Amino acid sequence: MNNEFKAVIGIMRASNLLVDDLKKTLKNYPINATEFSVMEFLYSKGEKSIQEIRDRILLASGSATYVVDSLEKKGYITRNVSQKDKRVTYIRLTEEGMKLIDDIFPIHKKNTKRIFEKINDKELVILKEILKKIN
Repeated sequence: MNNEFKAVIGIMRASNLLVDDLKKTLKNYPINATEFSVMEFLYSKGEKSIQEIRDRILLASGSATYVVDSLEKKGYITRNVSQKDKRVTYIRLTEEGMKLIDDIFPIHKKNTKRIFEKINDKELVILKEILKKIN
């Protein structure tokens, strides 16, 4: 087995571990992993357009709209049409959305820290740089 194939398998296993852990964290909350990813992005970056959300979370156009619609129905986000360009809609977390992320994020952070506990800070920086190169 060549090194590239071994690397792919390792990345896929790590990805599955992280996704499975996030799903376990979210099982007691009214959102799924994709919705959490959108909310976490808005939480950390502030108001963003649907296009920016789609590009960051790697969602298809229809999927992004579906996720945003779902979060809006649940009361976690609001939409605001741009005054400069009426074709652009910005999304932001509501107070309720902020509270939900404030509840979930410490648990998610603790679990992620546990998963990466065998990797030191220097190795994490290297890992991040390597992943940037292949993305």
